[in-house]
Amino acid sequence: MNSSEVITAFCYLETVDDERNKALLTEKRLVIVEKGKAQGFDLPQIKNLNFEHRKPMLYLLAGGIMVPFTALAYYRDFLDPFPTLVLLISGLFALYFGWQGYDVLSIDLFTHQRDFPIKSVSANLKAFVDFTLRHLPVNSHLDLSQEKMIYHLTTKSQWKVIQKKNHFAVPGPDPFIHASEHHQIPGTLFKYFQDKKDILLLTIDPLKVAVEIKYEDTTGAGELYPHIYGPLNLDAIEKINEMPITT
Repeated sequence: MNSSEVITAFCYLETVDDERNKALLTEKRLVIVEKGKAQGFDLPQIKNLNFEHRKPMLYLLAGGIMVPFTALAYYRDFLDPFPTLVLLISGLFALYFGWQGYDVLSIDLFTHQRDFPIKSVSANLKAFVDFTLRHLPVNSHLDLSQEKMIYHLTTKSQWKVIQKKNHFAVPGPDPFIHASEHHQIPGTLFKYFQDKKDILLLTIDPLKVAVEIKYEDTTGAGELYPHIYGPLNLDAIEKINEMPITT
């Protein structure tokens, strides 16, 4: 990967901090690092991203041949019991693995398809794929302006302080600035701003944010929210609207 490319989003494919298996999005490419080897795909060449479940037919075929063959060999006394047992167990394992299958992150290019095996479709990986889909050139004709942005709710008094300091610092006690996706605004408004007045909605372009954004479930409710880890550069704020607004 070119060191000059700016990473706009990333996600680990296996476990947290596993640098050998991760996905990265830059302004120009989607990069998949599998077992330490990076493969890049230019965004204009990507048609779609999705998760699929594959069944390895080779294992099913091998197991389908080995199991009846070993059963017949044992019945006809063609082989000694120990090799027959080994072949039978191997055949059953092949059938089991083939039937269970495995999940893949599938990248549909305009010329071919590329699969990357994954252990499971985690919430973070799904959020990463959704984010990437919204920024693919193939989807540029869709009205995804709301979905491409993230949002922060604040009050007019707090915003005046931020403007005066010309600096949007992490307010604490959490080590990040809370944000929401567009469909999460009503819930955030109800939960944290129900009794407050003069509320402002800041529309933030995540591609312009100079610090890391993580999608996390900090409440255990099963829903991921974007968190801005560090001070927010004010030029990333695209619009400021007074609440209530139509959501």
